[in-house]
Amino acid sequence: MKKIKSVKSIFLITALSLLIEGSLSAASKKKKTNKKKNSEPVVEQEAEAADVSGADFIKLPSEKVERSFFQKISSEILSGVQNGSPEALKAAMASMRQKKTEYDDAEKVLAVVAAEIMRIVWPYEKITWDIPEAPNDNPYIGALETVRHGLFDSSTGNVDFLSTLLPAIVIMNSSSNSSVIEPCEDALVKALAMQPDSVLANYLMAVLCEKKTVFDAAEQYYSTAYNASPKTEEIGLAYARVLRVNGKLNSAAEILGGLDVSSNDIAVLKQNAYIAFDSRDFDAAELYVAKVLQQTPNDLEFLLFRAKILIEKNDYIHAVALLDMYARQENNSIDYLILRARVQLDWSKNTAAATETVEKALQLYPDNTDALMFAARIASETDAPVAGKYADELAASVLAKRPESKEAMSYALDGLVHRENWQEAYSVSKSLISDSEVSPSVVEKYVRICLKLGKNNEAYEFARARHNSNPSDENLMQAYVLAYSSVGSRDAVIKYIDSQINTSSQKMKSYLYYRRSFLQLTEEKSLADLRSSLISNPRNSDALFRLYELYYAKQDYRKAQYYLRQVVAINPNDSSFKKLNEALTKLIQ
Repeated sequence: MKKIKSVKSIFLITALSLLIEGSLSAASKKKKTNKKKNSEPVVEQEAEAADVSGADFIKLPSEKVERSFFQKISSEILSGVQNGSPEALKAAMASMRQKKTEYDDAEKVLAVVAAEIMRIVWPYEKITWDIPEAPNDNPYIGALETVRHGLFDSSTGNVDFLSTLLPAIVIMNSSSNSSVIEPCEDALVKALAMQPDSVLANYLMAVLCEKKTVFDAAEQYYSTAYNASPKTEEIGLAYARVLRVNGKLNSAAEILGGLDVSSNDIAVLKQNAYIAFDSRDFDAAELYVAKVLQQTPNDLEFLLFRAKILIEKNDYIHAVALLDMYARQENNSIDYLILRARVQLDWSKNTAAATETVEKALQLYPDNTDALMFAARIASETDAPVAGKYADELAASVLAKRPESKEAMSYALDGLVHRENWQEAYSVSKSLISDSEVSPSVVEKYVRICLKLGKNNEAYEFARARHNSNPSDENLMQAYVLAYSSVGSRDAVIKYIDSQINTSSQKMKSYLYYRRSFLQLTEEKSLADLRSSLISNPRNSDALFRLYELYYAKQDYRKAQYYLRQVVAINPNDSSFKKLNEALTKLIQ
């Protein structure tokens, strides 16, 4: 019996020993499993173990839990680095330098982190502390090393603010590509949730938004960073730049004026040049550009910018000389191609060359809004496709990115009118006339579109209201006469036209004769009005085209072609007239 009891005791002791050993082994394995490459180093702390099923509560050796790598560093110092502004970084490092003992590993890492933030994000600032040799086996140094290569480090674990934020500094690396945008954005959203007042986090998010061309959001984040650190040159310059892009030119100039830098600082001069240009103060812009080129004569960007200013001043001769100089080193940049196309179209009147240049621009930069806009302009003027698309199709691509662009809407309207897409043209024109300042040309197009759709009363009421608001504007008078002709009696309209002829300009008089020709009851009187129209304005292509139509209807094809050729000469870029002339030539032959 004693022997049996002895065996039972041995068995119990053995089982208990195995149970404790298994628990210890499991705890050890769990701890090892939780360790990853580049994971945050830990500070160890005791913790209570859970109970073991099938036995009494047994107190086992405690499991280790993770705490912050920077736990022993004062919150003041750590907060300064997390804030990340130049002044906060300097203050934090100055405070840490006051220690009488040697830096521990965490302090060394923090000093290196602060120095790298200053070097990468705030290059105008000087590093005012000694940079120690720091251990590499931590996520912070690893993230910064990855940033240097233009990559986003996704292995930090995101266990605290710095391990979450530091990989996103890659957004400042010029060698990084668009693939880092999304992970950087995710990281910065998380970092800002932890530290919404961090200057560094707000600034990096602003840079990211600017790269995404989300300028309203960029302005908000820059504003937060600027208000917290108004003397930081990088923030001020970036904030002013985005304010300018958002059309807030006075605010941008005020920000620049408040920076504690020399007025001849290159970056400040450049921003002032852009602000002056956007304000259409081209003389001031040229002065700033000249100061930039005095310091950096090989600055291709500002060499091209000077050409742009000269084009706006209609100084095409000197602009072309600068474009030629630029092209010797670079002839494929988007800005160069657009400026070259402008010169070809506006100065040389070479539509074919301008079309070829802008098509090259679209081949190289298919999504560039400025290239699409210029292509839409050419297409609207020529009634012909550019890069395989008509004006309304090209303008639609612009409007997808700039939905409020009146210029793009105007080109879209021209394309739709040319292609006789009256219903869609009506919708676009309704949007344009809702604007407080409507150009007379848009008024005329809207009236014409309404008439095509049978909305005669709508056309008349709109035209009358516009004409009554500004009766001296002859373009509005033209729209009114056109609309009035559709709803008024023949005699009433003729009476109105006759009352205006003697007091009108030659151009307006020509238009009134042209419109009256449609109201005459005999062909002879119609022809007489059209001849009077051409006496007042020999380049009235509408009157010339009307004569073409009348003689074509009489099958007097040679006289018809005589007038049609004049229409083509006045409108060399309109392909529809060229096609009519080609068809008429074949008919005569």
